[in-house]
Amino acid sequence: MRVLVIPTWYPSGEDKLMGIYHKEFTSALNKNGIPADILFIDRQRLKDPFKYLKMPKRQVVEEENYTTYIHNILNLRPLLGFDLQMKHYVKALDKAFKMYLKDHLRPDVLHAQVTVPAGYAAVKLGEKYDIPVVVTEHGGLLERFFKDEPFKKYGLYVLEHSTYTTVSHYMKDIALKYTDDCTVLPNQVNTKLFKNDLERHIDGTLNLIMVCALREGKRLDVAFDSLKMLKEEHFDVHLDIIGDGFYEETFKRSAKEKDVEDMVTFHGRKEKNELPAYLEKAHALLISSDIESFAIPGIEAMASGLPVISTDCLGPRDFVNDKTGFLCQIGDSVGIKNAIKQMKENYESYRKEDLEKMADSFSEENVVASAKKIYKKAIEKGSKKGLTK
Repeated sequence: MRVLVIPTWYPSGEDKLMGIYHKEFTSALNKNGIPADILFIDRQRLKDPFKYLKMPKRQVVEEENYTTYIHNILNLRPLLGFDLQMKHYVKALDKAFKMYLKDHLRPDVLHAQVTVPAGYAAVKLGEKYDIPVVVTEHGGLLERFFKDEPFKKYGLYVLEHSTYTTVSHYMKDIALKYTDDCTVLPNQVNTKLFKNDLERHIDGTLNLIMVCALREGKRLDVAFDSLKMLKEEHFDVHLDIIGDGFYEETFKRSAKEKDVEDMVTFHGRKEKNELPAYLEKAHALLISSDIESFAIPGIEAMASGLPVISTDCLGPRDFVNDKTGFLCQIGDSVGIKNAIKQMKENYESYRKEDLEKMADSFSEENVVASAKKIYKKAIEKGSKKGLTK
């Protein structure tokens, strides 16, 4: 079985974390016996057309165990509108796929990541070349694809003509309002990378860690409000922050303005193989987001033996429970403060085996096994359609 992964997002430009899980997923497929490559249509902004004219229109990136083919196009939506941009995108993917076929065997499955535009373009490609299509939705605001203009007609078409999956159960429930067939295919984590033999205890300072891109929706300001209250109560806690992004300076100013600068350390972005060392120095992971479709750092933390304190930002519902941490109301700095205090008081009650068991349900091996079943389902679905033609 050969798979071609077609993502909407890919780590490029200024945001090196956007879509990193597509790379990790494709690598996991190859490690677990499913040959796969990535074909990515990169939409360049119109603000710098001269940069686009000078850049190579096709790039080939050799990864550890697969190849990524990047085809650059201009994002013409501001000039032409959404519908014409979609036609442009579909045409570009078709052209890129023809080039891919010159050097590769025809894939058995096209696996698109995100409903629009990659999902729709992959469905049109699959219809043309008679290849079954699996679509996985990663965006927390997926319902707009099925009820809002200008996405609606494209999103509903994808639901009807693909094997549709989402990364979280709350997203599946939303999709099932518009289709009667949807499966959860969660993001996978290399849990082996994070496992250790540590037995953690809290003798003094409670060391919290956050691992996230520094974007607006991550709401570090809410976390800082919690720290400020804890400081006023003379509670000994420190927060290490791993990540970078557009809001880095904003969040640094926020920490200073709230007088918690001495309780927070910004470490910047770290490579995946650097994260275990930081997690091993922590007692718990903190997530303060408004919305998360999944929240991979939560699984990485549990694999390392850390419980998780998270806002009820939807995705973490799939792995945060009484045995693995706390769920607090979104934006509730008091609730987060209380959860931090309760976690320290009851820290010995969190069992490493419970945390690792939860993490292992999202291991590369288990997620790829689920993907294989979904691919077989898509192929069988395609075969049945062929018999009725």
